[in-house]
Amino acid sequence: MKIQICNKRLEELIKLAEFHGAFMVSLCALNFLFCIVAIFGNVLVITALWKASSVPESLKRLFLSLAVSDLAVGLSVQPMHGAIIAVILNNVESRSYNFQASLCPTIVTIYLSSAYLFSVASFLSIVFTAVDRLLALSFHLRYHELVTCKRVEAVIGIMWLTSFLVTVVYIALPNYNDIVAVVLELLGISVTTAAYFKIYRIARYHQNKIHCQRQVAIDVETLNTARVKRSAYNAFFVYALFLACYIPNVFCGILLNVFTSSMAFIIAFYITIFLIYLNSSVNILVYCWRFREIRLIVKTTFCKMICQLSEQESPRTTAEISTVQLVREIPTKT
Repeated sequence: MKIQICNKRLEELIKLAEFHGAFMVSLCALNFLFCIVAIFGNVLVITALWKASSVPESLKRLFLSLAVSDLAVGLSVQPMHGAIIAVILNNVESRSYNFQASLCPTIVTIYLSSAYLFSVASFLSIVFTAVDRLLALSFHLRYHELVTCKRVEAVIGIMWLTSFLVTVVYIALPNYNDIVAVVLELLGISVTTAAYFKIYRIARYHQNKIHCQRQVAIDVETLNTARVKRSAYNAFFVYALFLACYIPNVFCGILLNVFTSSMAFIIAFYITIFLIYLNSSVNILVYCWRFREIRLIVKTTFCKMICQLSEQESPRTTAEISTVQLVREIPTKT
């Protein structure tokens, strides 16, 4: 099973390296570049989320789960993808095809398993974020009673376990893994879209309620609902970006199952895979754009890191200045 899925992916990559070398070089470079962005950016975001007090606790935990899976993509998946492409390009150029035994099945299987595990975890984090915001708007009076921190943490644990099991199924069914991926993506997108459509309808209802109450004092409940609605809108932007990165992969997966030997669809498929990995880097911009406190903490942390690096790079200069000042203070003997 592992060898079958491994050979399938390797054959696609070798074809691309032979006939579209420039595309593969670009894909390799972009993976190495954006893995640095994903690592550095998500470390800052995780730090900011941990310190933020204005983000609801349930939403904070779900965003932390998403940021951790995005960080894992930058730490493992993108470097492995870039390294595999680099090895293939080097061997194809030298007309040596003995490298397949060194990559397959172990290295490529680890790469595919990691990619699928962390992609599914990110995907499920987005889905549960939508469900959480729907519950916050639908049961705003009983929400904190129903959705506790311990229950959210339990759901996140189940979510990661589900991601692992889905990855095992993906690897165990090499002939149907693309179909499994497409079905799961469509199912998750349907649930999330339905949740946000319901959120939109509830938000419209409360917007009309607030409009009717403008002439009288607005109660605390209405203000709390407005805050929840704002957090739901912020989460929606994460979902919209997620759709933009994942939907192309769904369509390419369907087309590639129909036209298995089409080089154009293979190229498009690997472009959409890069888009999914790119989502791990671009999510950082959404956090900083939509959450003011996260933006300020990220900015402050980044400035502190730059200052610390500057101090470490010029210790000798500081020491020399101190020595000169000390010499000037010592009185000369006459």
